[in-house]
Amino acid sequence: MKRLKGILAGQAGSLQIVMLLSLIVIGAVLSSSFAVFILQLLPGASPNLQNPDALRWIQLCSSIGTFLFPPLVMAWLCSTRPKEYLFIDESPQLYALLLVMLSVFLITPFITLTGLLNQQMALPSFMEPVERWMREQEDLAEKITGLLLEGEGLLVFSANFLVIVIAAAVTEEFLFRGVLFRLFEKWTRNRHVIIWVGAILFSAFHMQFYGFIPRMLLGAYFGYLLYWSKNLWLPVFAHFVNNAISMIGLSDNRLKEHEFVTGEISPEHLPGFVLFSLLTLGLFILCVRLLYKSCRKED
Repeated sequence: MKRLKGILAGQAGSLQIVMLLSLIVIGAVLSSSFAVFILQLLPGASPNLQNPDALRWIQLCSSIGTFLFPPLVMAWLCSTRPKEYLFIDESPQLYALLLVMLSVFLITPFITLTGLLNQQMALPSFMEPVERWMREQEDLAEKITGLLLEGEGLLVFSANFLVIVIAAAVTEEFLFRGVLFRLFEKWTRNRHVIIWVGAILFSAFHMQFYGFIPRMLLGAYFGYLLYWSKNLWLPVFAHFVNNAISMIGLSDNRLKEHEFVTGEISPEHLPGFVLFSLLTLGLFILCVRLLYKSCRKED
């Protein structure tokens, strides 16, 4: 293994991209196969995707194999200092973490508003098959989320928190902000291009086109957090907070039907919600300015 460390460091970006894509495919296949294999061994368990417990297990294994395994291997192959390569060699400051948490809370209403606008998207009539397919993907994603959140009790909540909040935040950021940031640096030094391309890929990978814009905006914010701080743990934490807000809201029977949680704002509440979103957006900008100054001081 030591002989392989940094073996791709001086290679072309195209070769590194091919290697990453290969690792993603291998990781996805192996992790899914492993998850199904374990379920078949357990008494009373089955790889039935309609079973919430089985779905959570498969989702967890797939996240690790598809999103976490490839970046870790790429960091080992592309650098003699893998932790530095992935921006995980230093711990974030508590002050920065608090500002990140506050910023995510403040941007949430505006993200919800952009999601509401995104849902109004309509394609030309000649693209009706494409639009129908997009709707089907949206319905499928909603169905999977509903299955994952099915059930009550502390054990179910803890399992969902591990899969939906923790695992998703860590694994996706290691891929879309960590290794992809490094690979795109091979092609361009323009950090804004790197951040926005990563954000577009991050949103597209979820296959939820009627939530594409808000997820892209969040991905861009996560990218700027990495750019400012050179610390992957800040976007991981921001992703964690965002997922936690969504999961807790959708897991609570008193909240999950509320229009501000579902994002389906009624016409009579829309003007007030727009004003509230713009107000919190302004506070978000102020919070981000403080965060940016904090990151610059650390440099």
